[in-house]
Amino acid sequence: MKIDYLKARQLAVTCQEVYKSFTDQRFEAQPETTIPIDNRATDTQCLLMVTAQAMTIVFRGSDSAYDWQGNLNTQQMRVAFEEAVIQRAIVDRSERQQIYPYASGSASGAKLHSGFSQAYLSVRDQIHSQVDAQIAQGLSTITVTGHSLGGALALLCAVDLQYNFADRLQHLEVYSFGAPRVGNKAFKESFDRRVPHSYRFVHGMDIVVELPRWWQGYPRHVAQQIRIGPRLSWELVTAPFKDHAIADYIAALDKQIA
Repeated sequence: MKIDYLKARQLAVTCQEVYKSFTDQRFEAQPETTIPIDNRATDTQCLLMVTAQAMTIVFRGSDSAYDWQGNLNTQQMRVAFEEAVIQRAIVDRSERQQIYPYASGSASGAKLHSGFSQAYLSVRDQIHSQVDAQIAQGLSTITVTGHSLGGALALLCAVDLQYNFADRLQHLEVYSFGAPRVGNKAFKESFDRRVPHSYRFVHGMDIVVELPRWWQGYPRHVAQQIRIGPRLSWELVTAPFKDHAIADYIAALDKQIA
């Protein structure tokens, strides 16, 4: 699998930019059209960036996952990260349950993280409507991306779009950064078969990619992981938290394309 690190870097920058107010944000890669989708009830936001025959769907992660390059050497900051990113964004959303998110059920036995599924389903109809309209205008390629919680939603969106629009698209791919696990073994097998162009980046010792745990019913990640940055650090306590910062993902990708 050949990795386009330059494109990965561009998408990581876009993931960083959507943490800001994306309704009036100017992006490094300027699209012809930007379509923001914001469901306040589930705190789920994504941005559709349309250029010619291509669309990039960027899912916004939780605010607390934006940039943890600050002084995480203090116990107070590590506790803040644990509460804001791990507990609220990952554990509380899951309620330790897995579901199949569509009414028809799954013959394969695939089940998904219930919190991530509910968040994605809250914006799914709007995404489908826009994708359908853009395909009618000549859209042929979709890239889905996101960091942290946004990465989890990007993975769910990608497999959903493949299932519903594959016969009308020429190419579909997903780039995720620091994404947690999203489903059980059956879901992984289905995802890997349906979305072969999937690039799951993991920086250093990023702790979020190890969540939820295998004993909670999440034995494996979807897709092949792409490791960037140092895998070991003398800062054994703080590195797993610091390495989740999107800014650090960008810096590591810069080194890959230098």
